[in-house]
Amino acid sequence: MKLTVMRANLLLLLTAMLWGSGFVVLKIALDANVPPGFINFIRGLLFMGLTWAFFHKKIRSMTLPEFRIGLFAGLLNFGGFLMQTIGVKYTTPSNNAFISSTYVVIIPFLAWMFYRKSLQAKSLLAIALCVGGMGVLTGIADKGLAVNIGDVYSLICAVFYAGSIVYLGYSARKADVSLVAFMLAAVQTAGGLVFFLIAEQGTLPAVDWSRAILPMLYVAVICSFLGQIFQITAQQHTSATSAGLIMMLEGVFGSLFSIAFGFESFSSGMLTGGSLIVLSLVIMEVDIRHISPAHRKRKAILISRDKTSV
Repeated sequence: MKLTVMRANLLLLLTAMLWGSGFVVLKIALDANVPPGFINFIRGLLFMGLTWAFFHKKIRSMTLPEFRIGLFAGLLNFGGFLMQTIGVKYTTPSNNAFISSTYVVIIPFLAWMFYRKSLQAKSLLAIALCVGGMGVLTGIADKGLAVNIGDVYSLICAVFYAGSIVYLGYSARKADVSLVAFMLAAVQTAGGLVFFLIAEQGTLPAVDWSRAILPMLYVAVICSFLGQIFQITAQQHTSATSAGLIMMLEGVFGSLFSIAFGFESFSSGMLTGGSLIVLSLVIMEVDIRHISPAHRKRKAILISRDKTSV
């Protein structure tokens, strides 16, 4: 079934909700002393196994061009995760969340640069509101932003994420969803294992496995397997700029789940920042021409002429 743009965007909204819940679940796993690289390795491994179980017939017949598309998408996706993981070691979580989320600003420029997609005025307004909302939501607007090496890594992360969203939105549009998902999982597995072996050896004895197993299963099955398949499917039917703005709601949902599970308390900044982000999405998705009086008048005239000519 071919998705409409509206249904594709709703699917991306569901993806943002699933990924937002992942913040809380990952926090539980990290509090159980599971190292980030190992989490990513296990997450990717289970994601790859589930993708193979459901789509092994298609995966076995993967062509070389499909392999290349999936490999490049996987490298961009994992590059963003790796840079974000390194960045959060050297900067504050709020700085990391805010700077990483600036991928929404980069997306339309990459789309214009590589795919000649025009820049719309309403897109620039929506992006400005969205970034402002993230600034309020993460507290950067009040505390200020002191740049350090961690912030540089976070900015590189934003470039990777923007590249991943643009690439999935345009170059991978005609590729089979299951094949792209499998390659994302394979690269995530390999990258997570390499990072674990290089930077996290000797950390597993400290893990509280009784607390860690369920969160790791959740992020693998719900956030990776379902979330990434939803993302890839939806991005074949909507623009990269819209996708980026909608998926930024991941941070809003993350805050809501964090409040619900008692990790932080509600604040006026969360309400203001979340409202600005939602407003940016409304601006991006509403076609002003279709609600303006002039447009409605022209449409009524055209309908009247059609009826007269019948």
